Amino acid sequence: MAGAVFLRIFLAALSLVFFAGGATAKPLSLIPPDLAAAPSALQVPPAPVSKAALTTTTPVPVPAPVAAPAQAAIPAEPKEQAAKTRYNVVVFGDSLGDGLWAGLYHTLRKDKRFNVIRKSRVATGFVRKDYFDWSEGVREAAAETHIDIAVIIMGTNDRQTIVEDGARHALFTPKWREVYEARVDDFTVTLKASGARIYWVGLPVMRGATFESDMENFSAIFEKRAVANGIIFVPTHDLVADKDGKYSAYGLDTSGRKRLLRAEDGIHFTMEGYDLLAHAVRDTILRDVDSGVVAAGASTGIISSAAAEAQPKSAASIGLKAQIYDVAEGRPGRSDDWRWSEVTR
Repeated sequence: MAGAVFLRIFLAALSLVFFAGGATAKPLSLIPPDLAAAPSALQVPPAPVSKAALTTTTPVPVPAPVAAPAQAAIPAEPKEQAAKTRYNVVVFGDSLGDGLWAGLYHTLRKDKRFNVIRKSRVATGFVRKDYFDWSEGVREAAAETHIDIAVIIMGTNDRQTIVEDGARHALFTPKWREVYEARVDDFTVTLKASGARIYWVGLPVMRGATFESDMENFSAIFEKRAVANGIIFVPTHDLVADKDGKYSAYGLDTSGRKRLLRAEDGIHFTMEGYDLLAHAVRDTILRDVDSGVVAAGASTGIISSAAAEAQPKSAASIGLKAQIYDVAEGRPGRSDDWRWSEVTR
């Protein structure tokens, strides 16, 4: 009984407390306390979006490109070397010219700057214009082939009387010299007009005493005219002589070995001898080419097809190996005239 009374009193007191607290309490919130403290999208209605905003695209910033790591410079491939200047070396003369051409061809064959072209003719000279006129021959050669460098060796067939305008002039007389020198000058002027640099080669020592004396006279004429015409004279007399300046069939070749240098006739050379002769001429030409004296770029190195076909392919093809020289019609005074007397004219 007492317990029931106590329970009623407790419940009545609890109701009084609850009623009093409910008058000042805040409404019950369904949002967790940590979210209720911060503004929420649920509490702020979104702003109206315009139609234009829906069609406008906001540019997205593009990140700056990242520079590639520096690399070592790669050297460019070397360009092909420009083609070397080509020089046409044209050899004029008699049978000694044939041999000198063979020697120059041999000694210059590995130097791609040079074309060595043969324009020599056996059994010719400046005396017998009725047989071959070198003044006309050199004009034809200059018209057919660009001549950068001209090499001339002549005279072994010219121990003859000159016939000019019906008059006969004996060897080495004043009128003979006048006519002969005029022909040498005409030949030289034609070559100079073509732009060629001219190398006139003196005659080597000869075996026969009279023949040697005459060849010295011819060399003196050629040297004199070379000086007068402003061209180069290349002496060869002592090149193949002995220590006393006399003829010797044997001598040192280009490699310093003692070899047979002269042919049986005492005039021409073996191939080793022509190589020795050619080396003296080659050295003079190379000196001028390397120093720039010979005009660079003067020639393309091209010769006409007719001239190219006329060029022999080897020394043997023009008879040098067999020692065949000046086989055209025999006439007194030529180097192949074996009847020539060393005592009488």
